Amino acid sequence: MCTGIELILLAGTAASVVGQVQQGRQQKEMADAQAVQAIQEGAYRADAAKSQAEKIRRAGQAQVGAANAALAKSGVKLGEGTPLEIQKAITQNSEQDALTAILSGKRMLSSAEMEARLLRKSGDNAVENSYYGAGSTILAAGGQYARGGWKQTAKGE
Repeated sequence: MCTGIELILLAGTAASVVGQVQQGRQQKEMADAQAVQAIQEGAYRADAAKSQAEKIRRAGQAQVGAANAALAKSGVKLGEGTPLEIQKAITQNSEQDALTAILSGKRMLSSAEMEARLLRKSGDNAVENSYYGAGSTILAAGGQYARGGWKQTAKGE
């Protein structure tokens, strides 16, 4: 038959177990939310890098146009020799800058995906650890009960 002390011990153990498991679940929810946010941020940065690459390409085309206009105005024949080399150099440099921007965006997205995986793993670990903590609490309470520790606590020993 259970006494009041045993019921208090049982209730305290149950509350501790539920609290530990709930804390693990909340940590997992937070980690999952942070993972989603990291992915969204990475995707945003990758999109921004693509947009930047397009701006770089348009600026390169504008620069080619301006160079051709200046050369034509001075009477130089376009499409061959030095004017062609200038056009190629400008196009190549702007394309290289555009590709660098895209690569940077892909790296940011990859980094965000890795961060998301780590966050999700930490959430999974929090849940698993909460189960271990809850199990430990149950075993400790059972051990205390088996040793009669609740009697000593009740007597003030």
